[in-house]
Amino acid sequence: MNLAAVDLNLLVAFDALLGEGSVSAAAARIGLSQPAMSKRLAHLRQLFADDLFVRSADGVRPTEKALDLADPIRAALRQIEDALGGLGQFSPDRSQRVFRIATTDHVAATLAPRLMATLRQVAPRTSIVIRSLHRQDVIDQLEKGSVDLAITILPDAPTSIKRVSLFHVDWVSLVSASHPEIVDELTLDLYLKYPHLLVTHVGDLKGYVDRMLDDRGLKRNVVMSLPYALAVPAIIARTDMICTLSTNLVNLASWPGVRSFPVPFDYSGYEETMLWHRRNDSDPGHGWMRRTLLEVSETLTRHEP
Repeated sequence: MNLAAVDLNLLVAFDALLGEGSVSAAAARIGLSQPAMSKRLAHLRQLFADDLFVRSADGVRPTEKALDLADPIRAALRQIEDALGGLGQFSPDRSQRVFRIATTDHVAATLAPRLMATLRQVAPRTSIVIRSLHRQDVIDQLEKGSVDLAITILPDAPTSIKRVSLFHVDWVSLVSASHPEIVDELTLDLYLKYPHLLVTHVGDLKGYVDRMLDDRGLKRNVVMSLPYALAVPAIIARTDMICTLSTNLVNLASWPGVRSFPVPFDYSGYEETMLWHRRNDSDPGHGWMRRTLLEVSETLTRHEP
């Protein structure tokens, strides 16, 4: 291929299409109109003699050729960005890099305020895109480069995925302040007696707590699941249901109409972990963001405001 004929903007468009999975979203990401992005896609198809992105129910999906090109093009773009920004070194104060992080709403609510406060001081031109986490898709997103990092529990990740613990999570159980029976104490018998609300992105009625109860020969009755936590307090306040949530999330606000109790069985909690693909190990900007997230997470351990 004649490199003189390659417009760098086409590679930027390719990266945006791969990351967004939508022509309109990719156009918005790099400041183009949708017709202009469609024109660049047409040039990319001509350049690589492949469709690269084909229509799907929710946008466009990459072809095998596009997936093969993804890593080398992204690596090249990052090297160019870092070289222009500081001779191969990442400079947070000058970088305009966009970092994409897949996680849950409760992790975002816990970390994002502290993370953005830090970034506004030391890296004001960088941007963060937090994407809804579907645990079944995490490995695929990291391998394709659709996200830079994921924050979740994923003990069975392949060796291509690196990990580090961020912060410890404990639970608390929420019940209505006018609950008919749970007033002064939440016993195990009461925990198992009343229906439960589960926050999960899997889309079923069984979560981590249920697997722990299975190991004890116990079972709770989950009657509703939803993929985000914001609606939980209002639902709990108006029903006899119970919801077990991260203590960090519950402590973010004084939720009206609910009260909290310790979870009525022994458990050790769990570690929220940061995951990334090993190809990003030597990426200066990626390494800087990982270190920043670790530093922000340490403030949670120290219980800073």
